[in-house]
This record gives sequence, C-alpha cells and structure tokens, in this order.
Amino acid sequence: MSILSLFKRDGEQSLLRRRNSNYTFKSSSGILHNSVIRQFYIEVKEPHRVWKPNEYISGEAVLVIKKDVTNIALRLVLSSEIKVRACTGATGRRKRAERLYEKSTLLYGEDLAEGTGDGIINGLTKGEHRFPFRIKIPSGRKVFSSIKFERGSIRHFLQCQIESIGSKQAEKPISCCEESFAVIVPVDVSELPSQKVKKVVLQSASMVRKQPRAVGDGSSSSLTRATNQSSTSNSSNGSNKELNLVDKTVTISVNIPHSGFAIGETVPVNVAVQHYKEFCHPAGLIVTLTRICRVNSGSKDEPMETFRKDLCQSISPLYVDAKTLNSNLTVYLKVPIETFSTFTSLHKYFTFQYYIEVVVNLSQKNIVYTESNRAIGVPSESVHSQQGANLEENLSQIQRKFLMMVGNDSSMNEQNNIESNIFYKDMVNVEKLKRQNNVTGMSIETVIGTTRSQNPPQPVELDQTTQIENVLAESPLASNTASPKHAGGDWLNPPYVYEHYPPVPQYTPNKDIRVINDKQEMEYMRLKQLESSPPRDY
Repeated sequence: MSILSLFKRDGEQSLLRRRNSNYTFKSSSGILHNSVIRQFYIEVKEPHRVWKPNEYISGEAVLVIKKDVTNIALRLVLSSEIKVRACTGATGRRKRAERLYEKSTLLYGEDLAEGTGDGIINGLTKGEHRFPFRIKIPSGRKVFSSIKFERGSIRHFLQCQIESIGSKQAEKPISCCEESFAVIVPVDVSELPSQKVKKVVLQSASMVRKQPRAVGDGSSSSLTRATNQSSTSNSSNGSNKELNLVDKTVTISVNIPHSGFAIGETVPVNVAVQHYKEFCHPAGLIVTLTRICRVNSGSKDEPMETFRKDLCQSISPLYVDAKTLNSNLTVYLKVPIETFSTFTSLHKYFTFQYYIEVVVNLSQKNIVYTESNRAIGVPSESVHSQQGANLEENLSQIQRKFLMMVGNDSSMNEQNNIESNIFYKDMVNVEKLKRQNNVTGMSIETVIGTTRSQNPPQPVELDQTTQIENVLAESPLASNTASPKHAGGDWLNPPYVYEHYPPVPQYTPNKDIRVINDKQEMEYMRLKQLESSPPRDY
C-alpha cells in the first residue's frame, strides 16, 4: 500500500506542476481550454431556418467554466467561406479556400491594444454564463447562397472565440466554437428577358453532295446542318431539280416561354418539326434539364473539370402527318425542389449552369435505351401500324384533356398528368444517343432562380374609360334620371344603369324614439312578469 500511495502522490504532484505551468504560460492552448472550460457552444434560436441577406440572426453563446477566471473577452464572428478541391494530377487534389466576408463584435470584455499587466479588468465566476447576441447578415456582391457538393462548398457560420485580454488578443484565441447556418440569396427570374425561338435546319447528306457548296461532308449522319448561305446559293439556281433538293429539309424549332424559372416551377417546351416526308417514332423527342458544373483548378497548366448531371427528363413520341408534314409537341419539365440557383459569380473556383437539351431522333431504326438498359423506343415493323397506334394515342390524349377540362378539378388533374410524364431517375443517356445516326438537337441555357414576382395589374387606359362614358351618354336609360320608379324587370338591367339615379339620402335618426340599454330592458321585463302592470315612471 505504501508503494501505491507513493505513486499516487507523485502523480498528483506532476499534475499540479503541469497546471501551474499552464497558468504561467499564456498561449492559444493554455489554461482555459484544458482546465477551466467545461462547455462552450452556440445556440441559434431557429437552427433549421434558411436565412436571407439583411435579416437578423439571434441566439446565445453558452460558456460553462469550472472556476473563476479574470481578464477574459468573448468575440463573435460572422463569416462566409468558399472551399474547392481541385484535381492536381492522377491522385492528388489541392484545396483552396477564401473568406468572402467577415464581421465581428465583442459579446463580453474589451479589446485592448496593450497588455493588462497585473491589473484585473473583468472576470467570470464559476458556473454557466449565457451571452445573447443579435447580428445582421450582410448583403452585397460577396454574399452567395449556401452550396455543398462533392468538390466544394460555400458555408456561412458563426464563430465565437475566447480571448485573453492583451495585445493581439484576436489573433491568439484560447478556444473557439462554430455553428453553421443556411443562407439563400433571392434570385427573381421575372426580370430576365424573354427567350427567343431556336431553330435547326437539316439536309440529307446525298443532297449536300450534289450541291455546289457542300456543308459537313464528313458527317457520320445522313442529315447534316445547313447554313443560310448554302440555302441562299441553292435557291438562286434555276433548276427545278435543285429546288426540289432544297425543299427536302427538316426544320426543328424550339420555343421556351421564359429565360429563367424558379425552383419547383414547371417548364413547358414547345417543339415544332417540319419534315419533308411522313415520319413516326415512339421515342422521337427527348427533352432533358441538365446541370453543368465546372471546377477550376486554379492553374493554367491544368484543365478545367466539367461534370454533368441530368435532373429530369421527358420523352414524347414524334409523328409527322403525311398531309401537313408538320408536328407540334409540348413537353414539360419541372425544376426539382432540392436544386440550387444558377451560380456564375466566382469563375476561379466553380460555376453551376443549367441547360434544356432537346434531342430529336429522326431515324426509325434507332432504339432508345435507359440507364438500366430498358428499351423505350422500339420501332414497329410496319409504318402503318405505328401510324394507327399514334393516331389512337393522340385521340386518347384529346379525350383525356376534354374530360379534365369538363371536370371540376381540371387544373389538379392536368398538373398530375404533366408530372407523371416527367422522369427523375432511370433516364436516357442523351450523350450516348447523340452519337447515333440521324439524331440531332440543341441546348438552350436557362437561369434557375428562387422566386418569380407577380406582374402588377395594368391600370385601365383612358380611351377605354372615355368609350364607356360615351356608351352611357347614348343609352336611352341614361336620360330618364328623374324617374325614381323602375320597371318590374329592372333587376335584369346592366349595372351602369343605376349610376345615373339620384343618390340615396343620408340616414337621419329620430330623436323622439326612446332607446334604453339591455340591462334596463331586462329589468323592465322582470318587473313586468312580477306585477300586473309595469310602473309608469320607469
């Protein structure tokens, strides 16, 4: 037992010497962190809320200490940081970070330029201490929405640090804690200009080889793009044969109503195909909402990395009528709720852009497969059978639309029908499909925002008001303004008829009628039940 007591006594003495050395040595890993601080954290009042610029975030900094301390200061820092992990080789990755903004304030204590010496400025007693705060989130060019993905992030956080009052105390905090919160910067897409109609003109490769100015002779597809210069030169020739060749073109027009859409909105995409012959395919039109992420490595020798992610997709059959040789389709996409806004402000780190990619399959031999190798575009053996199936499908769609329009919940049913045709997983690999013959399309950039403000109602124009007044002046009912009596069916007259009758007289109370309050009336009724006749002087 004596040997154990000696070991125990030596351990207590070594611990005491180590504590005394911590008290005398004032460094960032000194006394407060190891021996005095029991708990140190930040409590935000609404931790799951998504904040916006110019809003105030409030909470408390909680500090629990084991013993009394002196000359201490608590500093709260509001900051934002961007991080990116860029690929520097086969296996290496280089991390880069930058503080976007930083805003600090003292919750307790002072910020002194010189040391305190032996004097005591302030102190905290043993136990729990709470320091409330309320700080404003800044706004400006360096404030961005919170983003987190595999290769980088934009983070907003609160940092509270304990400092020992003295020179350069902010640079040597004794202990610190952090609490992250989400910020979203509103992006109004209603302010963007309207989208223009995009067109693609295609010609057969055999036609292009016969023309004097060929375009795209080395293309693997039997349909190549034709420029305006080649079509103009071909139309100038007087030969009917060349005119017929020029007429055998395929024109694809894509119309999107807006240049930007808010998160959760439905995106209507109108596609018009003008063909030179009858054509049909069960998966002839594929429209995809794609997000392109570009990560900059920060070095001129290393290329920029590009990542593609398909968010949603819509597939529609394509049928070109033999009489009109036209096909007009409208497919729908929907911006997912978990999507973040377009981000192109910091090109030296990373960017996020969104595109609507329209792919048209102009070959009946191509079979369209999904990522799970599921065939969804198997062409029929006979064109006529496919034509009949498409006609039957079109008729059924018209019937469903008619029933939805007649029903009371037509808007809800139509919205459900639109969303049921949108795929969010097991989509078609568009990049692989575009390598096949007679497959073409285009990509249209769109902006994804957070809100769409409603357009203010337009005021009534002056010419419309003047026109209404002229109609009232010419009306025969307007001249008979002195007659207070109306016909038996005057309730069927338009509302403007009564605008020319004399105004209703104001209410004039009769002072001769005596009005008593409710209590007196109840007392009067009670006395009436008790006596044969109520008192006269009441």
